Amino acid sequence: MPGTWAPRDAMRARARVEKCDIDRAPPHRDATMRDGKRERARDGAQRGRQKKAKWFKSSHASGGTIPYGARGVIVTCDGGKERSAARDVARNLGEQHERARKRAREESEGADGASDAATGAATAETKAEDAGDAGDALAAELEELREAGKNPLFKEISLDMRACTFVRASKEVVDVADVAALVKADLERARDTNVTFSRHAMRVVPVETTCFAGVDEIKEACKPLIEKHFKSGREQTFAIAFERRSNNTLHRTEVIEAIAGMIEQPPNKVNLGDPDLTIMVEIVKGVACLSVVQDYEKLCKYNLRMVAMTKEDREHAKATANGNAPAPGTKKNDEEKPAEAAD
Repeated sequence: MPGTWAPRDAMRARARVEKCDIDRAPPHRDATMRDGKRERARDGAQRGRQKKAKWFKSSHASGGTIPYGARGVIVTCDGGKERSAARDVARNLGEQHERARKRAREESEGADGASDAATGAATAETKAEDAGDAGDALAAELEELREAGKNPLFKEISLDMRACTFVRASKEVVDVADVAALVKADLERARDTNVTFSRHAMRVVPVETTCFAGVDEIKEACKPLIEKHFKSGREQTFAIAFERRSNNTLHRTEVIEAIAGMIEQPPNKVNLGDPDLTIMVEIVKGVACLSVVQDYEKLCKYNLRMVAMTKEDREHAKATANGNAPAPGTKKNDEEKPAEAAD
């Protein structure tokens, strides 16, 4: 009936009052504690991630591509082992660089000693005085090692690609050494010792210059290389090796024809079997990497793993692994399998 107060209306009014009291009341102590625990846990997890990032921070540069004008080595390797392969190649090339510097220094000192005995005696006396102060010599050597750690001779640039990376040579190396010569010396060492000195590295391709991956740009970048290697006037045989990765805009035929047209023929001749010089064109994404190398076929197309094998092992690897050597340890596998030995 109108004007009467029903119990149901009283219950609704009481519920509205209680709801307003709850909205105005301070948060419950348990709820506050739970929120605080969540915030502390979230802050702790963030600090843990920051600490982990500090200690596990990647030490290699990652730009995803090779910078224009860079010199160094393209390294192909087992998938997922890019950093390990780059580290091994950087160490090997650093050793070759130090050996080359040592030989040059010894030749220079030998020539100076032969020409002037008095100067040699003075040098020996100076060395004796320096040897007397071993503490200063040790401190100087430690300082040199620290500086070498801060500014390495060779440093990896990650290409964000599987089974391929780039090792860039520092300005100190580029100013005094030829990267292609260092790579060739390391391959010859592997051939002579049957040891690769790298578990995962496969091909090591020297890079003397880089440019945008376009035909006109490649022709322009090749001019200094052709002037350096093909303008002697003597007869030489050559070939052009073309590879591309993550690039489908350049075509092999147009690049090879453009470069071959820049080389004077005769006296130079094409020889695809065993050329004196090989012009290497490696296209990586949008960058063209160029170099001119010697003994390309003799050194197994600059495959570090293959060149360290004997001829029999190399033929077996080509037949069973589609031209690629299997993944061995750092040393050549001299022993045959029992079944093969029995045969």
